[in-house]
Parts: sequence; C-alpha cells; structure tokens
Amino acid sequence: MVTKKSRFKSFVMMFIGSLLISFSVEAGPRNGPEETAALLQARYEKTDVIQARFSQETIPAGATEGISAGGKVFFARPDRMRWEYETPDPQLIVTSGQDVFVYEKEANQVLVIPRDQFLNSEVSRAFFLGKGDLERSFRIEAPEGDQSEKWTIKLVPRQDNPQVKTIFIAIDPENHLVREMSLEDHMGGKTLLRFTDIALNGKVEDSMFSFTPPQGVEIFYSR
Repeated sequence: MVTKKSRFKSFVMMFIGSLLISFSVEAGPRNGPEETAALLQARYEKTDVIQARFSQETIPAGATEGISAGGKVFFARPDRMRWEYETPDPQLIVTSGQDVFVYEKEANQVLVIPRDQFLNSEVSRAFFLGKGDLERSFRIEAPEGDQSEKWTIKLVPRQDNPQVKTIFIAIDPENHLVREMSLEDHMGGKTLLRFTDIALNGKVEDSMFSFTPPQGVEIFYSR
C-alpha cells in the first residue's frame, strides 16, 4: 500500500489546484494579479458544477522525465467529486460524503480515506467545501520573469501546506477559462494539469458521486 499512498499524495496536490478550473474571468489585458484573482473569486462563487477533460504530467523531484495521465473530472459543490483516470491505468477517485474512495480496477483494490484526513489543510478544506478565498488563503503575485504575461498568476499558500509550495494559473485570453495549472511541491516535484472541454453548471446525476466496491475487491482503510 506504500505505492498507493504515494500516488494518492500526488493526487491531493493536483486536486487542490484543479478545483480552480471553476474560475473564469472577464479581465482585460491591463489587470494585475490581484484584480485577476478577484474576478476568479467572483466567478468561483457562482459555479456549482464543473465537468472537464484533463491531462496531467507529474515530474517527481530529481527526475528528468514526467509521468503522463489523463481522463475526465466532475465536481459538484459543496462536497462531491469524481476523477476518472483513463490513462495510463484505469483509476476512479470519488466522494459524496465522509469517505473518499480510490479504486484501481487492474489491482482489484479500493482505498477508503476519511474526508477529514483527505482535507488536511485549510486550503484544501476551503476549496472543497465551497468556501475558498484566494486572498485569504494565498499570497497573490505576478509570475517571475516576463511581466508582460497578464494572463498568469502565482499563488503561494499563506500557511505552510504539506502538499503545495506554489500554484501557477494560466488563463485563456480568448475564452477566459483556466487552461493550465502548475503545482510545485516542497521537494521540487511538479504537476502540470491542462483542461479542455470545460462545462460549467451543467446537469450531473447524483449517481456519479456514489461508489459501491465491486464484489471480491480488496478494501484497505486509511484511519
């Protein structure tokens, strides 16, 4: 189970940032990072359901090559989510209540994690419970380097976060939706997320967020 827990830790990093795909902006090219973040915040508060396709590349600290993955993701505030990994291996991560289920079909295993353990930081709890506040939870900065880039902001957690050191959000200047999310951990590992086919406030069946372990599957509890 060490491998599974390690993989899930990487997912927690990804999860915090990818909740932000619910943001869209109507910012002009002269907006600074604080103004852009304020517009993202306002849009987030009006968004209840998110559906998207995602691609993910994880580069562990010290590695020269990344690990690629992809699939579909669904969020329904305040406390439901579903990640469907299609590549490289089928995997499902789903919750609608007090537990988070991580199901690996090929391994015939399910890991059950209490939501309070899953949401082990102020940042993750805030976004997952629909009470996110960018200014309260992050220092909002312009990215280093080319300051002419007006569609990217840098977020640094105000309180120490065991999973995330820095988040970069890149916004599409044409459709004003978040197109990329880059997360860096304290060891130098990075996770890059790209989102496509984003749909906001559409109809999602409640059954999407329920999970019953298949018969015969091996179940592990993280307590």
